Amino acid sequence: MKALRIECEGTDGAGKSTALEYLVKKLQEKGKRIAKTREVGSPLIPVCVEMRKTVLDPESGMTGAEMEMVFAAMRVLNQAHYRKIEKDVDYIVSDRGWLSHLAYTDHNESVEFTNKLYNNLLATFTELPDIVLYFNVNTDTALKRRQKRGSGMDVIEMKGVEFQEKVRGSFMKYIETLPFSTKVVIIDANQDIDGARAQLDKVVELLELRNI
Repeated sequence: MKALRIECEGTDGAGKSTALEYLVKKLQEKGKRIAKTREVGSPLIPVCVEMRKTVLDPESGMTGAEMEMVFAAMRVLNQAHYRKIEKDVDYIVSDRGWLSHLAYTDHNESVEFTNKLYNNLLATFTELPDIVLYFNVNTDTALKRRQKRGSGMDVIEMKGVEFQEKVRGSFMKYIETLPFSTKVVIIDANQDIDGARAQLDKVVELLELRNI
């Protein structure tokens, strides 16, 4: 059987990266073989790591359209790599994926650009995930988490709270467009770490039963 592809989605500060680490750990405890990756800057593909550094560098001076073309190239590279490994692992778990491309491009460039680049082009030769875990978080909680990190912001994070709010709206819009074959699980990311983990434990149970 081919590996199931899981993409963890949400706006900046939703806690998805931390949750992904916990999810991977729990699946590995079940004896599952996991390829852990990220949509932008995949550690499995060295050139993507360098591409991410360049495109997210506030000093790069890239336009929104130029950035999105690079992001799209990374998805193509990821998909090619997944096809090489999908029979050797049980799950490919990614920090961000298809929905992030759509939601962020709407506001980093335009809805028209999103449709042309992703819905009319990349959708024809890249595959949708089997499962999307969407980490739904409110503005205040997300902002506090981003501030708590205390690290420098990349060029997308620097666009501010209003930008993230617009992106959240696009996430919800595009979730509705996913086909029935892609299962979506909404995680209440406003809860504390124990609450989030309890929700992920349930996801692991459902994966074990193949009910998701």
